[in-house]
Amino acid sequence: MALVNLGGLLHHALKHGYGVGAFNVPDYETLQAILDVAVEKRSPVILDVAEVHLKYIDLEEVAYVARRAAERAPVPVALHLDHGETFETIVRAIRAGFTSVMFDGSRLPYEENVARTREIVRICHACGVTVEAELGRVLGGEGTRERFEADPSLFTDPDQAVDFVRRTGVDALAIAFGTAHGLYRGTPKLDFPRLEEIARRTRIPLVLHGGTGVADEDFRRAIALGIAKINYYTQLSLAGIEGIRRALEEDPEIGSYPLLLQKARESIRAVVRHQMEVFGSAGVCDRFPDLCVACEQCFPSSEPIEEPRPCELSTPEAPSERLSEPQLRQLVERVMRAVLEELPRRNGPA
Repeated sequence: MALVNLGGLLHHALKHGYGVGAFNVPDYETLQAILDVAVEKRSPVILDVAEVHLKYIDLEEVAYVARRAAERAPVPVALHLDHGETFETIVRAIRAGFTSVMFDGSRLPYEENVARTREIVRICHACGVTVEAELGRVLGGEGTRERFEADPSLFTDPDQAVDFVRRTGVDALAIAFGTAHGLYRGTPKLDFPRLEEIARRTRIPLVLHGGTGVADEDFRRAIALGIAKINYYTQLSLAGIEGIRRALEEDPEIGSYPLLLQKARESIRAVVRHQMEVFGSAGVCDRFPDLCVACEQCFPSSEPIEEPRPCELSTPEAPSERLSEPQLRQLVERVMRAVLEELPRRNGPA
């Protein structure tokens, strides 16, 4: 089973300096394109189902299909509710089997955001579901050609971020530091000092929303400073449209709808492939065998990825002895060898 908990996956990304792409799934074609590339690139991935897209798809049905597809994929896959704004939608996502939810209370007054987020965290953690929240405001919108830009007055305040994390217990925090949802007007100018301070003081995985328009080098710098999850959708949508447009230009008399969907899927794959390379997640499954402990596709295991969540106000834990990467890889190889040697004896004649 490759369906994994988001918290452990993001802490692994934070520890090893890569980012995990969270790509929105508004339909089956996009879902399959994302998973195809994740398997091809040996990359962990997050399937995002946004509340705003529930006018196109049914939450329970897409969850069923996504879970089945994720369980067959030989890479770690998290199923995440994106920008959940209502308590009812979040409860439905938990019941449908999502491994993570985002509660977006960024439009609420600060104290109300804290109170509602804290309550959702309490419920979700009781169900083994991780929670992402948003502090500050990432402006913009999706599904339109209108262009947006960031408003510095709405950027996340570092002092408030520390207070928010301490009082809510969230597993990941989406912050505003220069991006916008949808198409960006001009070039995003990211506030890297703000990002660095928030990451240093909260010490939890941070999330970048509004990835379209951000330069590759800015993504890499943001990941190096503490971004572990990157939400990326608008460019996928535009790529799918462009794939269909090219197919119709090449053959205006085309009579196959499935062929048009195939062209859209190919274009989406190309974008996902590029972003996984930029985020540094491509090849992670081969470089870090400790991910196998959560994925469980390559060998049987029941131990979760380590998931420490220290905050600047918490008491530092005593250092513990940990295996080095070569030692861990050697241990994994020995376990796999032992399992393979045992199987013929168990399956042979009595």
